[in-house]
Amino acid sequence: MTYVKNIVLPCVIFSMMTGVVTCGLIFGYKVLASEIMELSRNIYAHVRANPGFLPLLLLGAALLGLLATLLLRWEPACRGGGIPTAIAQLRGLLNFRWLRSLVLVLLSSLVTFFCGVPLGNEGPSVQMGTAVGRGAVRLFGRNNPAWDRYVMTGGACAGFAAATGAPLTGILFAFEEAHRRFSPMIFMVSASTVIFGTATADVLCDAFGVGRRLFDFQIDAVLPAKSLWSVVIVGLVCGVVAAGFTKLYRTVRRLVHRVGRRAPFAVLSVSLFLLVAAVGFFFQEVLGSGHEIVDVLLEGHGVWYLLLIWFVLRALFLIFANNVGVTGGLFVPSLAFGAILGFLCAKTLVAVGALGEEYTVILTAVGMASFLGASSRIPLTAVTFSLEALSGLSNVVPFALGVTLSYLVVEVSGIAGFNETVTESLVEESRVGKVSQTVSADVTVRPGAFVVGKEIRNILWPPSCVILSVSRNAQTKDLPSGGMEEGDVLHVYFTSCNPRETMENLEALVGKQALEK
Repeated sequence: MTYVKNIVLPCVIFSMMTGVVTCGLIFGYKVLASEIMELSRNIYAHVRANPGFLPLLLLGAALLGLLATLLLRWEPACRGGGIPTAIAQLRGLLNFRWLRSLVLVLLSSLVTFFCGVPLGNEGPSVQMGTAVGRGAVRLFGRNNPAWDRYVMTGGACAGFAAATGAPLTGILFAFEEAHRRFSPMIFMVSASTVIFGTATADVLCDAFGVGRRLFDFQIDAVLPAKSLWSVVIVGLVCGVVAAGFTKLYRTVRRLVHRVGRRAPFAVLSVSLFLLVAAVGFFFQEVLGSGHEIVDVLLEGHGVWYLLLIWFVLRALFLIFANNVGVTGGLFVPSLAFGAILGFLCAKTLVAVGALGEEYTVILTAVGMASFLGASSRIPLTAVTFSLEALSGLSNVVPFALGVTLSYLVVEVSGIAGFNETVTESLVEESRVGKVSQTVSADVTVRPGAFVVGKEIRNILWPPSCVILSVSRNAQTKDLPSGGMEEGDVLHVYFTSCNPRETMENLEALVGKQALEK
């Protein structure tokens, strides 16, 4: 009965609850964010038409920077790119208060969008879904730490699916990006949450006449096999640029941290908002998530030298924003970078007569998927997203080839994915001034424990926790191929800045006991 409870409750009941609440919340958030972004564009357009208002624009940007500082100081766990922050939380590497995080992620991201900082709403949506998942367990699950990260994972997947309109990609997010592993429970939780959440989002979209898809376009042409060489070029270019993008992030991070020792967070935040406002006054395309750039390029329009300027400026602002720690997402901005690269490659090939004009849209979309897969090291997610959201069903081979080649480039370079790099930075910052301790202990699986009947590899153990051996009948054996049983003695080893908390999380999985080091 206990085994069934530990499956049905987190994988169905709490997943359903989390999916419905998350997608309902994200629906309202997307509508509100769109209105804020539209208002921001109108303000910038008015100031361009009336340059005398520029000082007021800069003053407003400075005030928004101060407001963002106040919000993020109240809950530091809200700082940084939404998906990397959520990944750290899902892996148990970054603690947070769910209600405060939910409210402040929403508010601080709207402040970011109002100024026009080039970040998207997909990352905050994943963060808010993570917070809703924890809230569901804290409020209705008797604060059960064993269910916590599973339901949080479902909430993150539902938030991603609601923001992008790509449910299959949302499910895959749990395996390839959040935990980088597959387990039956992770699948059941993520699938259940996304299914219920997507149904909720569909009902709301129909009721209010809002589109579900992230991009409204259709690729009618099919790239012939004889032209696949053009995809090779796009894939290699995206891979090289993605690797350089991550290297640039590391360089800027070192510079910002060196300056940050002397300049407080408020100064860096205000400086970012002022720079965005000043540059946005001259280049509107630098502002916002980049969704408009993608729409324009998919229609086949764009001037090459302006695209290069936009690419460089947006890349610098995005990297600076992530190092400063303002709230916002990297997903759509990454797609915009890929769209620019794919479009430039396509137009170059068309200009020299090597490719037909009708294939420009295909290569642009291939660039989006390729840069996404390479920069975040999520090739399966990128291919799935291209099929769901980029009309890739008729061009499966070009999308798969482009993503594979771009991923191969970053794999050979040995550079970590951008999201993983940002996640590592967030974890390092959270551990500044703390001392890690190493713990080795034997724990016994108690009757009715969460792990009973489950394989060791399928459990979300506390961070850095390793099961060295399992003892049954007083004899140490290799890790059992079947599920764990009552009375099994697990020899665990972990390093933690808070060993007591880690032990409590471990006890939530194996049952309460007197631990012996």
